[in-house]
Amino acid sequence: MISEKKRRFLDAPLLVIFVLLFSFLESVASEDFIFSEAFVGLEGGNVYPVGSVQEAVEQSFYGQAEFRYRYFDATYGLVQFGYAYFKTHSDFKLYPGVHQFHGRMGLDHSFPVIHPILLGFGFSCVWTRADTKVDKLDNSPGSSLEDNESEFGVFLNLNLPVFKNENYVVGVNAYMEQIWTLPARSHMFWMGVYLQRRLW
Repeated sequence: MISEKKRRFLDAPLLVIFVLLFSFLESVASEDFIFSEAFVGLEGGNVYPVGSVQEAVEQSFYGQAEFRYRYFDATYGLVQFGYAYFKTHSDFKLYPGVHQFHGRMGLDHSFPVIHPILLGFGFSCVWTRADTKVDKLDNSPGSSLEDNESEFGVFLNLNLPVFKNENYVVGVNAYMEQIWTLPARSHMFWMGVYLQRRLW
């Protein structure tokens, strides 16, 4: 079992890489590109718990809204807000499910070798609350969710546009997300279909 101190040490290089990548892209961003295109969209699909999380909750559906804009020549920025409801397994007696709201900020890039696929990364923030009317839960695992809980994390994503014309884009998004929960990190795999409408 890896201690919490070692986990934090292993997570540090990943966080540094993300910060450096954002700083580099900020330094090369040009006013000729940034916000030269913008889209709004809706997305829906499935989210699958990975690892220890799947022992507590079942897979679920999710929905989210998205704002996407051109950041650099072949790089797009994205801002997302969404919701999912996770049912707990029948042997989990504290509450029947968990409400989760999430927000993401990130970038994705179109590489010529794998065009039209875009690969991206970014930061996540999740807010969760147990679906319960109990006034006070005990101190067993998961009971803190009765009083809300928020966490941060990172994600990698793959974006495959399937149909595109002058005003609309239809495609598939897949995300692998790591949330920095304690005592162990939580992982989720998301996959959905989106529809985007060009603003300008």
